[in-house]
Order: sequence, then structure tokens, then C-alpha cells
Amino acid sequence: MRSLSDQTASALLAKADTTTERIASAVRVIAGVVLLVGLRSAAYRNPEHLDTLGPLLANATLMTGIVVASGFVTLLFLRFSIWRPWMAYLAALVDAALVATLLYFTSWVSLLPADFAFAFPIVTAIPLFLAVNMLRFRPAVQVCASLLFAAGAAVAILAAHPGDGSFHQASETLDMLFSLPPNIMRLVMLALTACVFILAAARGRRMLLNAVEETANRVNLSRFVPTELAPLMAASTAGALRTGRKAEVALMFVDMRDSTALEENAAPDELVNIISDYRALILDAAANHGGVVDKFIGDGAFLVFGVPEARPDDAARAVRCAEAILASIRAWNDARALNGDQPIRVGIGIHAGEAFVGIVGAAARLEFAVLGDAVNVASRVESETKVLKEPLLISAHALRLANEPASKWRSLGPRYLRGRSEPVELFAEGAGRVEGRIPDRVEAAS
Repeated sequence: MRSLSDQTASALLAKADTTTERIASAVRVIAGVVLLVGLRSAAYRNPEHLDTLGPLLANATLMTGIVVASGFVTLLFLRFSIWRPWMAYLAALVDAALVATLLYFTSWVSLLPADFAFAFPIVTAIPLFLAVNMLRFRPAVQVCASLLFAAGAAVAILAAHPGDGSFHQASETLDMLFSLPPNIMRLVMLALTACVFILAAARGRRMLLNAVEETANRVNLSRFVPTELAPLMAASTAGALRTGRKAEVALMFVDMRDSTALEENAAPDELVNIISDYRALILDAAANHGGVVDKFIGDGAFLVFGVPEARPDDAARAVRCAEAILASIRAWNDARALNGDQPIRVGIGIHAGEAFVGIVGAAARLEFAVLGDAVNVASRVESETKVLKEPLLISAHALRLANEPASKWRSLGPRYLRGRSEPVELFAEGAGRVEGRIPDRVEAAS
């Protein structure tokens, strides 16, 4: 599964590609129209060569018409979301075919050898089309287009006219190629190329500014929402969380035991280190098991499994995360014992159910929130760990959803949680006397 950062980057690049294809299509249409006007203007200004230029004009009109049509087709594909990234290679092939074909017929009709290929006005279209491909920010497309133009131009020029000494017969044609209309075509093509380069620079700057803005938004959001959700909140797909929704989630509360005594006896710097290490191991466990730390409250933590999207194994991952936290606490205590420090103890409560999930608050102070009766039950389950002297308790409903083997857990029987009129059956990890079983049907109260 891709990270939210990767998804955000992909969404931004996809949006940029769509915009680029619109620009490229528009430039392709403009370039084709300029070529058509230029060719017709050359024929109009040199009517004495019309018989000679007739085949060239016919083929040039056909090819430029194809280029203009491809631009319009691309715009239609983009309009109806039919465009696919691989089609950029097809567009590059059409452009290269246009240049190669016009080079071929210009060389053949003019009787000029390959040495004079750069006298043909169509050559100035090559940097224009390459500049258009540069807008895509896709090196593979640019490499493909460059190779196509180079190969197509070389084959067209060499195949069209080998240079057999007939240059003197084509002196008038050479003069015509440097007359006013072809030179105007060259200037227009170069002007279009310059405009595309300016546009590419502007788009590159815009993308950089967007990336900086995206990063700044993510940093700001991470102050108010869980770090794991900041990329999603900064993306255009954040609507579901901004408006809120009901979702089935697994919930976990973790609380440090005897923290008051620890705060009274520990030096300030020692207390800071303990709380920092404690939070770090919870964050690591959550990240390794797909959980989101909704918030830290002093030495307590609230974790959610099932955001931004619910998964079938949310409850199972919550159980694995709780086990990882307890294992990390044990290893931490072993290291503390070597220094004669007191052990750290925690209580963990797990429940699952429907809750409201979303972003609440004013624009200046957004907050990720998980609200509902299931949250209250999970908090009360954690509180029962103090009463029952158990490091980990889980409700029957969450245990059933986790699909845990019954032999691994022992029932502590139905418990009346504070503020609730119906009991909730709780289970603790470890073998022992089984007072019940994991029920197939869980009462509405749990």
C-alpha cells in the first residue's frame, strides 16, 4: 500500500500532467495553423512555382491537418477523461512524423541535397515540439521524442535527395526558401518556441510554489492533526475527513501507572526523557501496525485503527499494537533495572465500534476528532485495568472482530463500566480460568 505522501505526490503530478497536455495540445494546434498559413503564403507569393510546389503543399496540408486534428482530439480526450499518460508518446510520434514527411517532400521537390536541410522552414518546428514535450516534466517522453525527431529527420533527408549535382537547377528554389514568407514562418516558429520555454519556466516555478505551499500546509496541519493524516488533509482528497463521517474503528487507550509519584520524585530533565521515550515507543508501535495516534494527554495516549479508511483487520492490528507496546515496555524496564530505576507500568484498553471521524474546529484551529459511545467504552475499559490489575483488557466485541483464538484469552466476566447501564464482557491476555467464551453475538451495550 502506498503512503499518503506518495498518493499526494501522484495526485499533484497527475493534475500537472493534465494541465500540461492541454497546453501542449493548444500549442500543437497553433503550430499546425502557422505551418498551413506559411505554406499557403509561400505559394501565393510565388505562383510561378505552384506546379513544382503542388505536391509539397498537398502533403504539407495533409500532415499539418493531422497535427491540428490530433491537438483537438487530445483536448476532447482530456475533456471526457479518456486521456492516458501513454498517449503522450503517440503525440510525439505524430509530431516527428509531420517533420520527417515535410522534410522529405521539401527536399524532393526543391532538388536540394541533404546539406541544405537546415534551409527548410520546417526545421524550426523541431525545437518547438521539443519545448512542448519539456512541459510534461516526463524525461522518458522527452528522450523518446528527441530520438524520433533525430531518426525521422535523418532518414527523410537522406532518402529524399542524395545530391546528384542538380543543385544549379534548384537555385531559384533556394532563393524562394529564404524569401519573406518562409522567413516569417521561421520567426513565428522561433517566437512560439520562446513562448513555450517561458511557459515551461512559469509552470516549473508554479509547481515549485505549489510544492512549498503543500509542505507548509502539511507542517501547519501536523500541529493540529495526527502526523499520519497531515498529507491527506493537505491534498484535494481531504473532503471526507473535513466533512466527517461515521466509521467502524478499533480504539485503544494507553495510560502510564503511578505517574504522579514519578512526577514528584524524578528530576525535570529525567521526567522529560521518560515521557519522550514513552511516547516514542507508542508512536513506533502505532506506525508499525497501521494505527494513528489521535492525541497524547499527559502520560496517556489515544490510538485509532481504521482511519483514513477502515480495514478488515483493524481490531487485529490494535491487539498486535498493544502487544508490541507491552513488549517494548518490558525491554525498556530491563534497561532501567540496570540503572536501579523503577519500572514503568501501563494499562491498555481496547474496544471497537462505530464512531464519528473527522476534522472539527475553526480554520485557525483544526483538530482531528474521534467521537462517540465507542470512544467512551474504550476509555472505561482502560480504566478497568487499574481495578483488575491487568496490563491489557479488551472488550468481547473487539476480540471477536480481531478473530483471536479463545485459548489465548480468559474472560473476566461482564463488567459494569462507569456511566453505563449494561455490562460489557472483558477479556485479559493469558491462560487461566475461563468464565465465559467469546460470544458470536455481542449485546448492544458492548
